[in-house]
Amino acid sequence: MRKTTFLLPVIFFLFLAGCGALVVFGVGTAAGIAGYKWYEGSLTVIYEAPYIKAWDASLKAFGDMKLEIKSQKHDLTKGNIKAEMEDKRSVTVSLAYKSAQQTEVEIRVGFFGDKDASDVIQESIRKELFE
Repeated sequence: MRKTTFLLPVIFFLFLAGCGALVVFGVGTAAGIAGYKWYEGSLTVIYEAPYIKAWDASLKAFGDMKLEIKSQKHDLTKGNIKAEMEDKRSVTVSLAYKSAQQTEVEIRVGFFGDKDASDVIQESIRKELFE
């Protein structure tokens, strides 16, 4: 009982801080994904993969999806890929090193964001990484 009363305020605080979706969805997600959230038009995914492997998988996924890459730039800890879909909507993918085995990837489609299109891109990257 004592543990439960301690955990409830912590979980409540995480929901107030905007991390609730990440906490709830982080358990039982698809293979290779440590966390996942949709916030203000961007989809943020934490893949259980090294940074450079996630970078290469993102470029391969863009090629497989026939997205026209407009620019790409990365260094040792972060990178950015800008592309365009066939319907001329912009796609921006930002990658950031989190640890040796975790990479945070933020996906934004269009100006206001498109959750369904972002999910498709996220799944394409995941397939390149883990299948």
